[in-house]
Amino acid sequence: MDCYVYYRVTPANAEAAAQAVVRLFALVTTRFGVSARLQRRAEASASDALTGAMTWMERYDDVPPAFMDALPAMATQCGLATLVEGERHVECFEDMPAPCA
Repeated sequence: MDCYVYYRVTPANAEAAAQAVVRLFALVTTRFGVSARLQRRAEASASDALTGAMTWMERYDDVPPAFMDALPAMATQCGLATLVEGERHVECFEDMPAPCA
């Protein structure tokens, strides 16, 4: 299962949020052996343009089931949860079986 977590960060919080993400990724790797990467929206959405906020996305590949239960607490522990505007939205996807030919 791969998980994507997206949220908005204001320019005022961007540097602190980036540092918190570094701490979060180190924690995720240490506790679960999961690799992670941070992305940002390539084009600003209309709401981002109005507020100046940026949409960021954390991507986690091949996560174990326990990871999803632990992620919110790890984001809080690293200080990220208080630096985002609104909620952290989580979506998970799994590979589909190959179609039969």
